[in-house]
Amino acid sequence: MTGSDPKMSPEDIRLYMMGVHPGMDEHRRLFRRIPSEPRCKLCMVPFGGIGGAAFRVRGFGRSSNPMLCNKCTVELGKHGLTGVEIPCTLLFSDIRGSTALGEKMRPTEFHAFLDRFYKLATRAIVDHDGIVDKLVGDEVIGLFFGGVSGPDHAGAGIRAALDLADRVADRKATPMGPIPVGTAVHTGDAFVGATALNGSVDDFTALGDTVNTTARLASVAGPGEVLVSNASADAAHLAMADEEHRVLEIRGRSEPIEVVVLRHASKDAMA
Repeated sequence: MTGSDPKMSPEDIRLYMMGVHPGMDEHRRLFRRIPSEPRCKLCMVPFGGIGGAAFRVRGFGRSSNPMLCNKCTVELGKHGLTGVEIPCTLLFSDIRGSTALGEKMRPTEFHAFLDRFYKLATRAIVDHDGIVDKLVGDEVIGLFFGGVSGPDHAGAGIRAALDLADRVADRKATPMGPIPVGTAVHTGDAFVGATALNGSVDDFTALGDTVNTTARLASVAGPGEVLVSNASADAAHLAMADEEHRVLEIRGRSEPIEVVVLRHASKDAMA
């Protein structure tokens, strides 16, 4: 958003967040011509170089989320956004056996262990055009939707999950070795909107059954496993014939969820 847009309707905002608003395409094409990387994932304003310096003076500096500029978050708030229901993909990844791991470490060591997990997971999510929704305890949540990840947000979420699994499985992931995490990806409609108490759009988070289902799937993923729901696999046009399939009973849901196992439990992660 440029700050000079007329009042947008709720449907305009929804299309903007989905990345398919006609006016958004015009702004993105214009800003993309100006160097340099990285950029705001919504409007494509550059953050680096001379172009980035010029835009920062106009209020386009990075927001609290490094993938979004202040102008986009502020302007969405001015247009009355508290949230919109849009298709999106969620990635949940959490450490298996974190309580037992914490008992074996000094508090400072455990903090460093978690911090390393946060950094590796964040890098994987951001590198694949996602937004880090939350870092909570031993869990990282990634959010992918059209306005920031493009139309293939399901594919972006899956690629991020596989990258994350590879990064944490490295023997040098931490001084103690690999990080035993279970990861899940699920796609569906969610309410994506503001996180601030006053309704300002300082960042984005997602709410709804899609989020809850992803969390449940991640909770049953073994250490080193990546579980992808059929909804995500279908949306990403993923070839599934040769992959392992599981039907999982999810607490709180009346119907089971079918998933594809793209990474299996790692012996190193379970050691």
